[in-house]
Amino acid sequence: MRTGRSGEQTSFLLAASENRALHLRIFAAVLVGVAALSPLSAAPVDAVRMRVAGFRDLGASFKSLNDALRRGDANPAAMAQATRRIRELSRAQYAWFPKGSGPASGTKTAARPEIWTDPAKFKSAQDAFAAQALALDTAASSADKTNIQSQARRLGATCKACHDSFRNED
Repeated sequence: MRTGRSGEQTSFLLAASENRALHLRIFAAVLVGVAALSPLSAAPVDAVRMRVAGFRDLGASFKSLNDALRRGDANPAAMAQATRRIRELSRAQYAWFPKGSGPASGTKTAARPEIWTDPAKFKSAQDAFAAQALALDTAASSADKTNIQSQARRLGATCKACHDSFRNED
């Protein structure tokens, strides 16, 4: 599309990108919701799909927030939407690791067995993530960019800590 106006073209491309992200979020939310209703009856491969969809949605929201912060033209409403979604997913993550959905099931997964063999340690990591997601969402409501950036870095650190302990890298 050539409009002769790079601002309009950029706005169009940004809107299209946000539309794709919205569709991905809706798909992930539906998948997570359906799987969360019956985590014990889901086949291991379904549980892994639910987990992957949830983390992709989470990653898209975190990327959206970080991109806005890096651009310097962060829209407070868009940041609040991203942090609210991160907070929602931080609550949903507890259902993403049902028994039988780990590597022992024979299903391909990056999740380490320690998630199920040391559930207290894993829940502690999940709790740390959920608490930091709440702190980030609270910071976003203040519209204080420095505080939001600080809380986003802290959230990223909780992600890294959990991945270091409970995720196999490809």
